[in-house]
Amino acid sequence: MSADDHFNLEDAYAVSTPEENKALYARWAATYDAEFVTANDYVYPIRVAEKAVEVLGQSPTLEVVDVGCGTGALGSLLSELRPTWEIDGVDISLQMLAVAGTKVRSDGKPVYRDLLDADLTKPIQFAKNHFDLIVSSGVFTHGHLAGRDLLAVSSAARVGGTIVVGINKQHYDNVGFAGHFAEAVSEGQISEPELTEVDIYGPKSPHFGDKGLIAVFTRLDN
Repeated sequence: MSADDHFNLEDAYAVSTPEENKALYARWAATYDAEFVTANDYVYPIRVAEKAVEVLGQSPTLEVVDVGCGTGALGSLLSELRPTWEIDGVDISLQMLAVAGTKVRSDGKPVYRDLLDADLTKPIQFAKNHFDLIVSSGVFTHGHLAGRDLLAVSSAARVGGTIVVGINKQHYDNVGFAGHFAEAVSEGQISEPELTEVDIYGPKSPHFGDKGLIAVFTRLDN
């Protein structure tokens, strides 16, 4: 890892255990928004939020969970696009959650109804069969969560609930997301995912050109 306390994308990709993730984001929570989201023209949360709104339309009231919410970039965007949706956030880092807890909507209300710490490589304990919508941007990537983790997380959606999740395109190919999806579809757990390729970073970023896939599918099993 870098010797300093500044966010470095290569450091984030290099972690391999939940403990390393906790240590990494504990160091960078306070400066993550400025040094990563803004400085890197990080447009991924915007694309996921837009896709969620496109898929769910004008649904007046939904219960939503932002998986790997970090400091709240995706939740903040979604709360402005759909102010009546109730959003919970889940992350492995207490420090990142503390920052997310400071985020407010334009009406002054908190972005997140509730914030929970959870290691998503372990069985889901924060909620099952509960949410109308699961969203995520940035956690299904190198050094973080993989295909089996995503399928486990989908159990937090109610039957018929929608999952709109960004997956780093290289990571998708490298760790076999397609195979995990195919198995889950064949077993009747989820609908066939629809994949949309998007930019993770805008043209001002040194990482411009990195691609993500937004997967949209429905939970089917009981």
